[in-house]
Amino acid sequence: MKPIASACVATLCASASVAVAEPCVSATFERPLPNATRVVTHVSDVPSAQFPVFWQEGILEGFRFKILASREGTVRPIDNREDWVVSITCHSSDLTCELSMKGAPPQTAVTVANKIGQCLVGAQLDGETTGPPPPGASALETLSGTSQTERPTCGSAAIDEVSDIAIMQRLLIMAGEDPGPVDGVLGALTFSAMEAFAAGVDRNTSISDVIALLDARLCANAD
Repeated sequence: MKPIASACVATLCASASVAVAEPCVSATFERPLPNATRVVTHVSDVPSAQFPVFWQEGILEGFRFKILASREGTVRPIDNREDWVVSITCHSSDLTCELSMKGAPPQTAVTVANKIGQCLVGAQLDGETTGPPPPGASALETLSGTSQTERPTCGSAAIDEVSDIAIMQRLLIMAGEDPGPVDGVLGALTFSAMEAFAAGVDRNTSISDVIALLDARLCANAD
């Protein structure tokens, strides 16, 4: 499948004299990507173009990610039936990142890819407050065209789906449950995920109430 879109989405600093910053996951990728779950770091005995010395995989905000020591990465759906991918290519020489999209990824996946780009060029991620910001961090708001204070960072406010059911399904994935595909349909898997998420939640609970409960938990964990 050919890429349907390719654009430079970030220019953090244009000076060629900027020092090369270490990725936020450390030079050896042993530090988990902030807020990610199920993180696994790999070390290659025989580095290749596809798998440089270090790379890391995990789940971030309901999406699968892979980041490589070559400052490249991908964001994919958890559900393999969804056919899209966001590819990330960053350049340490001028702290820029490019995204290319295949298929039709949701805007939330593009936002996650932007955050990963921040990590790969050694910039401070949105919502990460520990430690001093690296050189160029003050220009991070150019990464997605909005300022850090304007960009939602947790819960349903950070999700771009077409229906409340799809929003709830995405939130359930972010909470570690399996509602099946994010398709806006209340099927058996979605009901099971709702019931597994919290005691007292069942088929009679309104979607808006489930979303409110998910927001409360996810945004509390994000603080």
